[in-house]
Amino acid sequence: MPSRSKNKICIADDDKAFRESLRAFLEACGDQAEAIARGDEFLLRADVQNADCLLLDFDIPGAGGQQILERLRARGLTTPAIVLTTNGKRLGARLQKAGVLKGLSKPVTDEELLLWLEKACG
Repeated sequence: MPSRSKNKICIADDDKAFRESLRAFLEACGDQAEAIARGDEFLLRADVQNADCLLLDFDIPGAGGQQILERLRARGLTTPAIVLTTNGKRLGARLQKAGVLKGLSKPVTDEELLLWLEKACG
């Protein structure tokens, strides 16, 4: 695994296998990762105040990635966010409006994910 500084990443994704493999990968890279399946639960439970980056699935139950971001931005939270989607090409303008750093299409490569996490976390 590449050597990186330790970051706290909050993940919202309803695909259990993807969510858990992403969490395990980030932890193997030295990050602290918190993974939650539903958008409404993410808004209630995720430690977003201490997060260095948010990884959000665009379409999840409870509140999608855009809704999560809109609610967090309304609270004044400016944490960088990366949105993961299966239909990224049609979401560009919607993601920018929500304040997303980058939209990545699933499946995302480890290299691409780490590149954008480095940009997000500095």
